[in-house]
Amino acid sequence: MPITVPVVRTGDIVTPQSVPSNHIGLRVAANSYVFDVPDDLFLADLPAHLGTNILATPLVVNRKFAGMHYHVEVPTIQHSVARNHDTRGSTWLDVAPTARGVYQWAGLDDFVQIAAAAGRDIVFNFTGTPRWASARPDEAGHYGRGSDAEPADMRDLADFAGAVCQRYRAKGTPITAFETWNEPKYAGGGGVNQGNYFTGTPQALARMAKAVYQAVKAVDAAALVLSPAPTGLEFLWRLGDGSGTDHLNSFMGASDGEGGTGRDWCDALAFHSYSHDGYNNIFAIPQMVANVRKVMAMHNLVGRPIWITETSAIAPVLKSFVSQRQQEFIARTLLLALGSGVERIVWYAWDDPLGFHQQPAVARYWDEFTTALAGSTLSLVNSLRSGRVAAVIDGKRVLV
Repeated sequence: MPITVPVVRTGDIVTPQSVPSNHIGLRVAANSYVFDVPDDLFLADLPAHLGTNILATPLVVNRKFAGMHYHVEVPTIQHSVARNHDTRGSTWLDVAPTARGVYQWAGLDDFVQIAAAAGRDIVFNFTGTPRWASARPDEAGHYGRGSDAEPADMRDLADFAGAVCQRYRAKGTPITAFETWNEPKYAGGGGVNQGNYFTGTPQALARMAKAVYQAVKAVDAAALVLSPAPTGLEFLWRLGDGSGTDHLNSFMGASDGEGGTGRDWCDALAFHSYSHDGYNNIFAIPQMVANVRKVMAMHNLVGRPIWITETSAIAPVLKSFVSQRQQEFIARTLLLALGSGVERIVWYAWDDPLGFHQQPAVARYWDEFTTALAGSTLSLVNSLRSGRVAAVIDGKRVLV
């Protein structure tokens, strides 16, 4: 608790009667000084001038909470979730580049085999419509012409989703979760140069989600279907503001053309926790999760799991930080997300400027910290005004 020390007045000079040896700050209150001490950072009722407690009740961290992306080089670090997005040879347009039902499985087979052999849960993201299936085959896209558009015929997507689910379930290496799309901003969000990975409408995305959901569940009722994952959720949401939260809400309420809406076709909510302010403000993560929960409440989805299917430092990129700063950024991101109630967190990407495959000290830290968190009881997470995070993990205090 803060230590209150009376003042001593000598003429016009006011000094504290004594000074605690371990104080971290002070305030003036009436005829006394109030010194904050390190223990105060771990108070459940954290004073507002020190920060905010973001963990409502203690929780047990999912043992398989931590995930990692990669492009080509398989991560050597520990991780329990693998997401195919941007892994070479594993997208829809890679597997079915020419026609419905004509498949080139080699790249996706490798991805699934590597993940399954390590006991990882697998997330398959459907971003990247093949040109032959695209509703706008000549439109510029992130992965080639037509790739950011919805399919012209939803049966093509359903056929592919069912084929993927069936193939790996039959092999004994089932895909755990399916995610309809990556960072949709819709037609009003600009084109490929504005970072918009989807140029259709919320209604088109709702139809896609239905096609994926029904095809997957027909093969494997236990598979999890995630919502499309928006980005840009860091500010307090106002309906119609064009933010990532607004994109998520638009999808949830969009008609699938057959009496349902987007909210009917997801078991869990996914989003990306990048901060787009040029400062990598990870302390906005609790606000991002609050925004997602607000959308969930509006669409009667309270209680569904929340996943962060991509996160890292993007501006400036993680690689530009010194090693210790990278470690702190990782730890704070994970603690703020878990403390806000996120179930899974997938880093982007191992062999990328946003990753740390050439940073051995950071890789060791990732292994140590994620191991300490997996299956632990997290009883406190305080977001501090100093730019740090205080947490209690299995009864042990951690300050990062």
